[in-house]
Amino acid sequence: DRRMDPASIFRIVNLLPLPIWLVWMAAPSSRLARTIARSIWPWAVLGGLYLAFMATAMWTADRIDPNAFGSLAGVMALFDSQWMTLAGWTHYLCFDLFVARWIMNDAPDAGYWLTPILFLTLMFGPVGLLCYLAARGPLGVAQRS
Repeated sequence: DRRMDPASIFRIVNLLPLPIWLVWMAAPSSRLARTIARSIWPWAVLGGLYLAFMATAMWTADRIDPNAFGSLAGVMALFDSQWMTLAGWTHYLCFDLFVARWIMNDAPDAGYWLTPILFLTLMFGPVGLLCYLAARGPLGVAQRS
């Protein structure tokens, strides 16, 4: 069988956003970092992979209970599927990177002050966002309505 299993795909997908994170954290004011922050293709790729993994999860599942989303136990049962877990992880990768993109575009002149915030966003998603929102004023980012 030449098809890749979810564990092998996970290892690849998990690495895809890392070069972007590295550029943003190592050289946040560089031309490359600014170009990536303005582009949309990384999120289109991750979004497309998410769609493919969700479709595969639904196609290969015995059944998916629509009520599963209404309880913690139901959501946990959804992640019994490797494909659904892969889709969920890809969701995290895509949205955490998108939050970092917003931060990069919202504070284009913050430079290395963003590095710890971006690291927190990479590792703990909403914690990085919360730290950025708290630091916007001290970073000199004008509050927008």
